[in-house]
Amino acid sequence: QAQASLQAALDDGVELLEIQFPSGGLDTAPGDVEGNVENNLTVAHLRGICSQFERNGTAKTTRVFFPDPIERSLALTGAAPSPDGFASFPGPIDYLEQPDFLSVSGLDKMLGTRKTVAMRVPESDTAFVVAYPCTNVSELVCTRELREGELARAGPARPIVMCNGELERTRSEYYPSFWNVGEMKPLRGFAREFEGVYFVHNYKGSNPAVLFRAYPGPWQVLRRRRDTDTYDIVYTCEEYPGLQKVALDILP
Repeated sequence: QAQASLQAALDDGVELLEIQFPSGGLDTAPGDVEGNVENNLTVAHLRGICSQFERNGTAKTTRVFFPDPIERSLALTGAAPSPDGFASFPGPIDYLEQPDFLSVSGLDKMLGTRKTVAMRVPESDTAFVVAYPCTNVSELVCTRELREGELARAGPARPIVMCNGELERTRSEYYPSFWNVGEMKPLRGFAREFEGVYFVHNYKGSNPAVLFRAYPGPWQVLRRRRDTDTYDIVYTCEEYPGLQKVALDILP
């Protein structure tokens, strides 16, 4: 279903695509699985989703970004419980940034030596996939720079597919308004530009539910009936409602 939604969005010319799902299983919620394990599971699921690029014949020119060289290495060599990783993917496997003293301190910007992700990608690439850029804000900054590079190039902007980027943190007020204002304001606007093409978010508690969307269908809130283990659609809308609105206004 995620592959079909991805292809439908690509066919419609969507340029910023969000894929978000609980990597530990469709019944889990963020935080149920330890961070590193969650990333490894995301790699395994994302590899399956990226098979769609092989089916449509663009895999060799689809560049997949991981947060840093270590995550890239793990994705290629495999790490339990994702033993196969991306070693078999025919496209280039890259990373967003390589943290060092100059980049961490910001001296590379001051000295004018910083090379953005957009500067590194060749014209031959046809699409980009960004895997879980949510550990550091700088990872999302790099993704935004990639988008800015696409808007500045002569040809049409190439699509950017973000997988498990936890964009709701940036869209909402998860980060305090006074925190890193210079970066967060443009990042918040950037995060809100993404189209949710495959989205699953579980709500736990006494009345469990899920916010779901498979492009081009509508957003749906489904309440789970514990006694029958079935789901009833309780809300439908065309625009992304936001996780907080679902929790506070729709589910109670």
